[in-house]
Amino acid sequence: MIIGEKLSGNFLVVIDGTPECESAVRYAARRSELAEKELVVIVAIDNQKETHWLGVERKIIEEAEENTKILIEELQKNISGFSKVNISYEILHGSKINIVNNIIKDKSDIGYLVIASNNKGESPGELVEFISKSGFSIPVVVIPGDISNDSIDELVGIK
Repeated sequence: MIIGEKLSGNFLVVIDGTPECESAVRYAARRSELAEKELVVIVAIDNQKETHWLGVERKIIEEAEENTKILIEELQKNISGFSKVNISYEILHGSKINIVNNIIKDKSDIGYLVIASNNKGESPGELVEFISKSGFSIPVVVIPGDISNDSIDELVGIK
């Protein structure tokens, strides 16, 4: 690819409130802005834990959605501090892997998936593991979870 060449497709990032997802969001926001593309932010609420009481399950889902809305508000404030990128948010229910798979299959406007690896455990994260085994039909950018903001900005060509 030639520097300055327009990229096709929007950038997709999945957030879950972990510190490493902040790195993925910063990279995706910076790249989206430079490419003049939209940043699509997905929050996956995995509500597959079975409860025997419908009222309890409903309450768990409501709390998860409320926490997700707070997370999105914080994310919007954070991104607006360094970028003017257009952002769309979606709150979806299910496993991150299934949600990302479905979005990539169903939305032709997604051109890139940006995720961050977990550097603190034995596993790099469920999405990173899944992608390394099966892959996707679009380019995937895996950002180290502990990379600094300055390093991300330098990586995308801002500094």
